[in-house]
Amino acid sequence: MAVKSNDQRLLDRILEDQRRRLAPNQKMEDFFNYFAASTALQDLDLDIDELRDGIVDGSHDCGIDGLWVLVDDRYVSANIERHVTVRANKIELVILQAKTSPGYQETAFEKLHYHLPLLLDMDRDVKELSESTNAKLLDRTGRFLNVLEALASSFPEVSIRVIYATRSAEQPHPNVRAKGTRFARELAKVASQTKCDVEYLGAVELRALSARGAVVVSEMVFTETPMSTSLGEGYVCLVRLDEYHKFITSDNGALRLELFESNVRDYAGRTSVNTAIGETLKSSHREDFWWFNNGVTIVAEEVRIAGKKIVIRDPQIVNGLQTSHEIFNHFQNAGQHNNRSVLVRVMVPPTSGRARDVIIRATNSQTQLPPGALRATEKIQKDIEESLARDGYYYERRANYYKNLGFPLEQVVSMSRLAREYTAFVVGEPHTALKYSETLLLDDSHYYKVFSTDNDLDLYRLVLDAHVRVGEFLAYYAEDRPLLGDTAENWRYHLAYMCSFTLTRLRRPTQRDLLNVRTEHLTDALLGAMTNLLDREYRATLRGNRAQGIDKVARSQDFTVRLRQATIAMRRFKIDR
Repeated sequence: MAVKSNDQRLLDRILEDQRRRLAPNQKMEDFFNYFAASTALQDLDLDIDELRDGIVDGSHDCGIDGLWVLVDDRYVSANIERHVTVRANKIELVILQAKTSPGYQETAFEKLHYHLPLLLDMDRDVKELSESTNAKLLDRTGRFLNVLEALASSFPEVSIRVIYATRSAEQPHPNVRAKGTRFARELAKVASQTKCDVEYLGAVELRALSARGAVVVSEMVFTETPMSTSLGEGYVCLVRLDEYHKFITSDNGALRLELFESNVRDYAGRTSVNTAIGETLKSSHREDFWWFNNGVTIVAEEVRIAGKKIVIRDPQIVNGLQTSHEIFNHFQNAGQHNNRSVLVRVMVPPTSGRARDVIIRATNSQTQLPPGALRATEKIQKDIEESLARDGYYYERRANYYKNLGFPLEQVVSMSRLAREYTAFVVGEPHTALKYSETLLLDDSHYYKVFSTDNDLDLYRLVLDAHVRVGEFLAYYAEDRPLLGDTAENWRYHLAYMCSFTLTRLRRPTQRDLLNVRTEHLTDALLGAMTNLLDREYRATLRGNRAQGIDKVARSQDFTVRLRQATIAMRRFKIDR
């Protein structure tokens, strides 16, 4: 059986969570059709009934799981008369092939290639087709043909969109793409100048789409005509404070947190900088606000000017979060705009490449940030946050995010904490976990030992579980037997390191070996034996040179080597040599 990728694991968790919440009595295969449809078609704004209406999966479905017809972006229901009495600019046919298989298959296009040209033929024989085609599929393809014929005099644009959704972790094989291309060419013959595109949605794409939600289009009123750039697409403009407040506020009066998803940190609270911003906003002086503030940077998928408004598709505020929060707080406290403005930059980075990440880093590098903050938008960090949330941990890849939401501190895991605990348990360097500063832990030379897309995400949960169990035991142990040095810090990382040997019973455990262990096996008796061994090794090392002190010993690579040898040699642990 093939090993699942991290993206497949996360997608499966999303599917199971949504199935349990939305359709607990449905089989996963059936629910996947709805999930794929609602995820892939979210920008069409179809309601639940319209999504279900287009699902044609069942016996004699000709390999088609869903089919929707739209006229000028409105779904064509059974009553097509309301769609054919006016001129139309656009007719769209959406075809869905959704399979829970972990890969793309050539046979999917072979079936579609055989059946669809027959079903979309104006001269089709319905009686003959009904012998091998279910009634719902016949009706939905019939709607498309009726609309196509009724609106022919409008000369509308005709497009066909084929969506092939699977749980695949890999991109489609060239042979699959070749058959998809041939199939698209055949469907384009349905009517003259018809455009047909095939979309492949695997685990990565489905996850990204389900996390994103429908594309948001927002408007912002500016005070003067924006200055546009000659290179690329971008605008710089002044926006009155009350208009910017409207832009960042939802209809129910809440701050639109989704606008800040790509920001590298969350609201820092009442810092000196934020207090100064707040005071500037409350000032009654004639000087404009933007004179004293760096402004806001927004990246978007598309931007256009419409009268006195700038229309932004899928906006993300990547710099200016603190300013945005202070403006929001100012108006929540009945503040006035006093005819003052904030400077706003809006950019549309290329869809390919790393331009968006470069913009985020560049616009945030001008201010002091915590170590690792500029890594907050990396895929691995988002994946870890999503994975750990399902295991009861709240991974704060963006500083202050969960603290601001009011989560108990013991449930919040910082990037540096996870880096230290992973370094001790998996990398096997407890001395480094103690010795390195946060900056060194998150520097490139060490960072990629800990945070890699090649790592199984379940490993991060195991690391945290092991350290939590060790921490609980040490607190209990120290009640009767004070720890040498009177601090658990010098004990926790080394005990976690020893756990990697005792739980796997291997001297050089791999990541796969570690994933097979269970923290329930860390009994008080086992942890007690390891703690006693660690105590003996500390005391033996200090006897040789008391001047070192336990802090220096714990941070020594030589001591880690000594402890490893002692643990492996302990017969009770039965570690394979």
